[in-house]
Amino acid sequence: MSISSELHKMWKLATNPEFRAYKRMVREFYAAHGRGTPERYDGLKPGDTVLDVGGYKGDWAERMTALYGVKVHCFEPHPRFIRHLQDRFAGREDVTVEGYAMGASAGVLDLSDDENASSALVASGNPVQGEVRPVAEVFDTLGLDRVACIKMNIEGGEYDLLPALIDTGLMARVDRLTVQFHRYSPAQDVQRDAIREGLARTHECVWAYPFLWEEWKRKAG
Repeated sequence: MSISSELHKMWKLATNPEFRAYKRMVREFYAAHGRGTPERYDGLKPGDTVLDVGGYKGDWAERMTALYGVKVHCFEPHPRFIRHLQDRFAGREDVTVEGYAMGASAGVLDLSDDENASSALVASGNPVQGEVRPVAEVFDTLGLDRVACIKMNIEGGEYDLLPALIDTGLMARVDRLTVQFHRYSPAQDVQRDAIREGLARTHECVWAYPFLWEEWKRKAG
């Protein structure tokens, strides 16, 4: 980190209460769940089906297979990352690369090309295109009658996919959801609240660090 960046961070900590509160929340998250994508899942069994929605370079999928012996469907619409995942998991039976995104309906994503921040909502880098398939069609095609866990980090795509999962009733097939909501403007506060209200019909929130990570678990019965 440059000296100017460090000074800017120190200035924000000194003058911005919201920034100080956010940094405190981040420290609390790190202490409870580690510094990376959450990967602690009591009760996962070998052979369970897990969805890595926003596979990027496959590190989380790799960790889940190593830790729990699960089978992972790794969803990634970005052409460059699809090729990387296909090379990484070639010949593997425990990781299937699904080279598309899931959403409410079929379509095409115009994606920014910004490594793990590549998004359809942010214009940066050289744009590329990715495929979107209806989530109900995907669940039917892949035979996803029960999903032990979904990890979702899709740079704003959660505001399309999660309502679709809720409205179709498919969320009731998912035991656990670990999701990162993204905030690009105050509009996402309202969107997140509405999605959380829908999730609460079938799931309970186990823990939440707003716009960092949160986890939901399906209600018993």
